[in-house]
Amino acid sequence: MSQLNIQNRKLSIIEQVIALNDDEILKQVEDLINTSLHKPTLKKLTKQELVTRAELSDKDIENGDVYSHEDAKNNL
Repeated sequence: MSQLNIQNRKLSIIEQVIALNDDEILKQVEDLINTSLHKPTLKKLTKQELVTRAELSDKDIENGDVYSHEDAKNNL
């Protein structure tokens, strides 16, 4: 396929996306693009989710369930 044809198709897709007003369809388009580019879909955490994670981390520290920075680097 020629480079010009690819560019025209991209512009057409962009125009169609701009016209979209359905949040669910936009999310599906985002997911498809992220998947095709191998980018993970990022999810914003709620305040409660952040608090829960911090509490679990504190418990791990109290129980000694931790790794040193050096150990983590060596396991890459």
